[in-house]
Amino acid sequence: MLSTIKIVSGAEGTPWTDAQRACVMEVRSEHKLNDLTSFSILMHDIPDRRSDTDRRLLDVGRKVAVLVRPDRDDDWTVLFQGKVTEIETHETQGGIGSTILYKGVDIRAVMAGRSFTGSWSGHVSDVMTQLIRLDFPDCEVDAPENNTLDADENPLAQNGNNLDFLRDQAVAVGFNFWVSYATVAEDAFGGALDALDPRPPNVTITPTVHWGQSPYLVAKIGGPALGAGPPPLPLPGGDATAGPITFKVHVTGRACPNVMKFEVMSDGQEVAVMETAQPNTGLGGQIPDTGANPFAEAGDPDAPVVFFVPRVVRATPEDEAVNLALETARGFDRRVKLSTTLRRIRTICRPHDLAVLEGVAPALAEIQFRISEAVHVIRIDDHFMDLVLESDGDLPAADTTETLLEGAPA
Repeated sequence: MLSTIKIVSGAEGTPWTDAQRACVMEVRSEHKLNDLTSFSILMHDIPDRRSDTDRRLLDVGRKVAVLVRPDRDDDWTVLFQGKVTEIETHETQGGIGSTILYKGVDIRAVMAGRSFTGSWSGHVSDVMTQLIRLDFPDCEVDAPENNTLDADENPLAQNGNNLDFLRDQAVAVGFNFWVSYATVAEDAFGGALDALDPRPPNVTITPTVHWGQSPYLVAKIGGPALGAGPPPLPLPGGDATAGPITFKVHVTGRACPNVMKFEVMSDGQEVAVMETAQPNTGLGGQIPDTGANPFAEAGDPDAPVVFFVPRVVRATPEDEAVNLALETARGFDRRVKLSTTLRRIRTICRPHDLAVLEGVAPALAEIQFRISEAVHVIRIDDHFMDLVLESDGDLPAADTTETLLEGAPA
């Protein structure tokens, strides 16, 4: 555990010592598209008879980050940064065998502390940028196809906290909402402490909040606007031209599989969807136009004021990019679940990362997937990853990545 992770806590970014990290039994984090990352850190909790305060490294509300790296020569990758929300203890007589479990969610949770009730006008991208920068100076915000908000005809209403608003608005236009972190060099942790300055080093964790299209959609539809041309593949936390992660399931010859378990959850069967409003609402007539009250004909003075609201995105030419993004998001009908380890795959797998499969049925081997869920469990024996991959089957495995690399300067 000492050589596989680094832990940094507090607003000042103080790295834990070897003795403190030696008490860590397990680190677990759960990552999902658009949702907050949840985490837990399980530690030995041996009471200190001289001082009961020194043994508790974290408190509720305290910031903490866990860093990992695939190889010894790599920079450290931030697996998550968050705040502790709950502490559980299990104590035994004499202290031997006692444990303490710290639980929390990722750093985006601080945006839930700000709320607003009102309507926004101007540009959608400017609104989202302004809200994010209240808490995070570094952000990447894409402009949706319909980016203009008219103050009189089409304002954007908010009635709640910034976190929910940002996430809901991203999903509404086929975007995603996630956070990535800059890598941290080994020398940031200080090594041997200077005898003249025995204080521990301060490690800076730099989060970037993203409000935009995930790499899968960027690769499929050419960026936020249609016709933008083939872009590079911006893999979160990695090289933009690194290409998708290859999961080898069943391989022959000298090749070695890097997947321990593999399960097909959905193989692309069609799912019936209701694309248009049905002709009868059950109220005795047609669905009325926007603004009409379906109960008004009954003449009931106590009738509720109900208005039919059309779907947010209308099937018009100017909404083509948004409609395609939403249809793609709803069309992921191929899902697989697999388990691997950092030792086998040599990379940190997180949501939005692109992936391909080898040694599986052609229907699955010929398309690209994106990781939608990732559970990391780090123990002394290994770093385990349970992943869910999804695809709509429209992005070929042999995508534009090689073409982009061929055209890149040497």
